[in-house]
Amino acid sequence: MKKNGFVFIEILAILMIVGILGLIGYAVYQEASFGTKTGVIIDKKYHASWVSYSTSYVNGSTINVPVTHPQSWSIKIQKGNKDLWIDVSESEYNNLSIGDCYNC
Repeated sequence: MKKNGFVFIEILAILMIVGILGLIGYAVYQEASFGTKTGVIIDKKYHASWVSYSTSYVNGSTINVPVTHPQSWSIKIQKGNKDLWIDVSESEYNNLSIGDCYNC
């Protein structure tokens, strides 16, 4: 009986790995299929810096480790019927407006 449970866990792990690799492949395909990163800016987003906490267990104790996420600036460009979010610098973000053509 225990052996069947172990086989189930192995199959589940393999399916999870295949699923994760599929998602990564799809993301790479989406970016590659977009082609050159040129297009009309349709949206902009600023993300303020923030801190999250990762929990670790060491010698039976719980430790919360802070993880700092820096501020970031993104624009969404559209080319044809496809759109793509791109991270840009603060100066690029401030100099670009919705409706501008990015890298044209």
